[in-house]
Amino acid sequence: MGTLSAGIYLTAVVFGIAHALVGVPHFGPIATVLIISFLALEFRRTPLPQACVGIGLIVAGCLSIYASGADLHLIIEGFARSKTFLMLFFAVTWLRIPASDSPSIRAARRMIINQPPGKRFLYLASGVHVLGAVLNLAGLSLLSTMVERQQDPLLRRRMLTALMIGFISASSWSPFYVSMVVVLLAIPSLEWLDVVGWGLALGILALAVGWIYDRLAWHSARAASDPVTPVPMPLRDRVQVAGILLSLIILVIGFVELVGVTIPVALALLAPPYAIVWFVSNPQHGADLWVRAREIVRQVFVAIPSLRNETYVFVGATVFGVGVATLIPAADLTLWLDTYIPYIDLRIALLMFGILAMGALGMHAVIGVILVGEVLPPEVMGVPDWILGISLLGIWGLSTLVNPYSGTTLYLARASGVSAFTIAWRWHPVVALILVGLTTMLIAALRHISLL
Repeated sequence: MGTLSAGIYLTAVVFGIAHALVGVPHFGPIATVLIISFLALEFRRTPLPQACVGIGLIVAGCLSIYASGADLHLIIEGFARSKTFLMLFFAVTWLRIPASDSPSIRAARRMIINQPPGKRFLYLASGVHVLGAVLNLAGLSLLSTMVERQQDPLLRRRMLTALMIGFISASSWSPFYVSMVVVLLAIPSLEWLDVVGWGLALGILALAVGWIYDRLAWHSARAASDPVTPVPMPLRDRVQVAGILLSLIILVIGFVELVGVTIPVALALLAPPYAIVWFVSNPQHGADLWVRAREIVRQVFVAIPSLRNETYVFVGATVFGVGVATLIPAADLTLWLDTYIPYIDLRIALLMFGILAMGALGMHAVIGVILVGEVLPPEVMGVPDWILGISLLGIWGLSTLVNPYSGTTLYLARASGVSAFTIAWRWHPVVALILVGLTTMLIAALRHISLL
């Protein structure tokens, strides 16, 4: 079963790449059949919440299209659009494998986790931010061992918060996060270079506010701490880590600019050869380079069916967004906003806190972002496309802080042994509200400055 579903997933990715490069006749129906087949084969192994959410969104989207009287071909289009996410998940799977046992990445991990009190939060948050920005979940998993081995409850909570804020804040600017892919799809006029600068500023703001919050919230706390001896990172490893991260970014963005494809397509094309070269260059995998190459291919093939959870949610959100958009005429919505919410800054605030509330209710940010892209494009919101873009990028990660069903929360809950509901609903609402409030104020200020 796993081999068949992996083969179907790979076929969908290949068709997606081919369609992006040269066009494939009747691509929509082909993609729809492949995606539905994968979801059906993996249904029994998908956790019930993700399966129910995905199927519920798909059904709601299809019913919306039917009720609106729109062309039923839009259902096929909704499934076909979700190919982008399949390509991104495929690429991240390739990169995660060599990153997990790279000697230089491990050296960076040792340096980051072996920091004394006073420096630990900043090192953890900034370290997972940098590693996660390129390696995605692999960067988080490398540093989560510090939470796993921590016995003191207060220190475990502070370290977990540092990891979460550091990791999710990279979603505001990194081209390797699904957030960037979704936002660029939702606002087609945007490109990564249009928002990366301000997105990086939002990420730095989140890191700084998180560190200040940690210092103020636990200033008087006297948590027991084992003595830690800092472990320096050799210059050679520093250079190698920088080379790995920078080369991957340059390759992907350069390919996007030169060839004119989207970031997911570039990643799906470049990640496999890049990961193979990275993996076979590690001598611990054996002397025979061909054997090393076959091993990483085998590991990727085995890992592909595990992408079922993400596929259910993101496919469902895409079909749902396409469907709901047919029910709400943009002209009527523009008139309604001009009548009842005439202040642009208030619209931005309601958007930000609305998606945060959706996250607290367990709804993935992709649902809100795709819905905004379909129903509230920049011209309806009354803002430039880059303002709406950085607003959605900023709230994507912050809503994860209070979402007990997000992948990040669930992963850290397993690593720490703490309930996901405790992490999301007890530990992070205050800092999430502070961060969303400050992010909203910064975006509003940027909008006013742009009008001068």
